Amino acid sequence: MERLVAPEGKVLLVLGAGAVLWLRLWPGLVGCSVRRRTQFLSRLAESRFLAFGCVVVVALGVSAGLSAVRWPVPKVHDEFSYLLAADTFARGRATNPTHPLWRHFEIQHVLQHPTYQSKYPPAQGLALAVGQVLTGQPILGAWLSFAGMCAAIWWMLRAWVPPGWALLGGLLPVVRWGVFGNWEFPLFFYWSQSLWGGAVAAGAGALVFGALRRIYDQPRARDAWILAAGLGVLANSRPYEGLLAALPVAGVLIVWAVKRVRRSGVSPVAPVFGALLGGLTLAAAATGAYNARVTGSPVQLPYWVHEDASAMRHFEWQPFQEERPRLEGAAEGRSVTRIRHRARWKGEVMERVYRFRRAWRFYLGWALTLPLLFAAPRLGRPWMRFAGGTVALVAA
Repeated sequence: MERLVAPEGKVLLVLGAGAVLWLRLWPGLVGCSVRRRTQFLSRLAESRFLAFGCVVVVALGVSAGLSAVRWPVPKVHDEFSYLLAADTFARGRATNPTHPLWRHFEIQHVLQHPTYQSKYPPAQGLALAVGQVLTGQPILGAWLSFAGMCAAIWWMLRAWVPPGWALLGGLLPVVRWGVFGNWEFPLFFYWSQSLWGGAVAAGAGALVFGALRRIYDQPRARDAWILAAGLGVLANSRPYEGLLAALPVAGVLIVWAVKRVRRSGVSPVAPVFGALLGGLTLAAAATGAYNARVTGSPVQLPYWVHEDASAMRHFEWQPFQEERPRLEGAAEGRSVTRIRHRARWKGEVMERVYRFRRAWRFYLGWALTLPLLFAAPRLGRPWMRFAGGTVALVAA
């Protein structure tokens, strides 16, 4: 793979584009009254084209600016696995043949047999491959996916809240996950400055919930295609979490369809479900074809093959692999087993506390927790109950 060296000219080109747009907007904000600034920002939020451009350019500018200060270099095994997928896709291949001496080249998170490829779903690798094809730098794919996530969040919020709040919601991820990064890893900006990913799945989720609200308010086949595309990307980036997020969406669509059919007949529902079924069929066919190339079976995920070989425990329903007591005698063996069970459950509780604390700090923190508490009275509304219930389901 190519060595990751910062191409200064390309970084300056991206920063220059952001500076041109900012200078274009700046005269409307300088040297005018507060009322005029408010009107300017209101017009900016009302214009779909300008609001979309503002979110995308700001997200790209922040990502490129941080990379210009400190160029991202892969640090963890997951990033190298995604780099393998990106390099494979950029060369026009779905996977690579197994090396004859593959046992001597085994590394974490990489499938060696039946083919040589990353164990992870292909969406993040495809995003990085775009950057590698365009500029030779996979990190550009992370910038683009981060900007696409922010734009998808803005698009989703346009269906849920007024335009001003939607614009704020689209820019908020830039600050929270682009500027401040992840407190668990100092100077490690997870979604915009690493190859690890996260923005691809988040953007797909935003497409799903934005399309759902639009279909509910005004059914159109176009939004059904967007919903199917979001579900397809979720299935190829975070399939387990995507399935949990899709369950409430499916419930709402079924209830909506039943009500619509009783009130207006099948005609408003048929185009939506026809487009949704067509999009999901295409996504399933593409996913099955990729799985078949990598693992030999369209229903066998590379992740499953890798985890079966490593015998790791990732879900609550998977059993622990208990060690046999080494002490002599049945009594000593039972005592050691009880001690291990107590230590195991104590470790389980502490692990849950740690995960909750880490998720809270990453997604909310004090800066967003207080506004969320003030917005608690609005949770009594039906759509807010749906949003809160979905978040609680996925978090649990």
